[in-house]
Amino acid sequence: MVHIMSDSSFQRPQVVAHNLSESEYNRQRFAPQPKDELYIHLSDIRSFLEHYTRETFPRLLDYGCGGSPYRGMFKAGSYTRADYVDCGNLDCLISADGKIDLPDNSYDAVLSTQVLEHVFSPRTYLSEALRVLRPGGKLILTTHGIWEEHGCPYDFWRWTRDGLSRELQEAGFEVKRVARLTTGTRAILFLFSRIIGQLHDSRFHTLGWVFRLLRRSSFGTAELRHNWMDRQFGDRRVVFGNEPGNGIYLALGIEGVKPEAS
Repeated sequence: MVHIMSDSSFQRPQVVAHNLSESEYNRQRFAPQPKDELYIHLSDIRSFLEHYTRETFPRLLDYGCGGSPYRGMFKAGSYTRADYVDCGNLDCLISADGKIDLPDNSYDAVLSTQVLEHVFSPRTYLSEALRVLRPGGKLILTTHGIWEEHGCPYDFWRWTRDGLSRELQEAGFEVKRVARLTTGTRAILFLFSRIIGQLHDSRFHTLGWVFRLLRRSSFGTAELRHNWMDRQFGDRRVVFGNEPGNGIYLALGIEGVKPEAS
């Protein structure tokens, strides 16, 4: 813990809370636009979540809610917000040991979006999600596959499709479906575009000139680039099957169900 706390990338909890509560941060997740730098990544996460927007959940827990950017997407009679840091108007603060002070078998759905990579113990986090769900209740979860480090305030984990499925199964869930999000060529082009801004100013090697030309081309703006990627690789946004060419992916979406009482 001493080494973690001394890491220069560590963000104070109050800074994390402020960042997660910012309106623009939450707008980009709820309503991503092609002009946004992270549009490709965030719009594909939203596309996965849209698979659940026709369902009605009498009681839903947003587990690691931040600013609850996806709240408006879900039909929930009761919407409970829980997080490790006080992002404002929380219903429950997650304790340092990862436990939540909520009753057993009390929720129809638990929503977890890009949280699991930041928790100290995924097993504790998932076990608590299982505990508060009623039998037959759903865990709807997204987390990272390949993505850069981003402390919030920490960043611990990355998963493969099989690894995340096993994680849920070992916590007691039945895995109903798993999707790779932003895959193959779509993922590679998006990651490539993110480094253009870091290298295009170099005048001392050939690669630098290549990036300068790309920045001045029709793909020099995020909006044009992202619209083109949507047209060309829209089938690589959310992939549920095992078709070849999807082995690289930025994120995963998974649905786990609490088994019915025997």
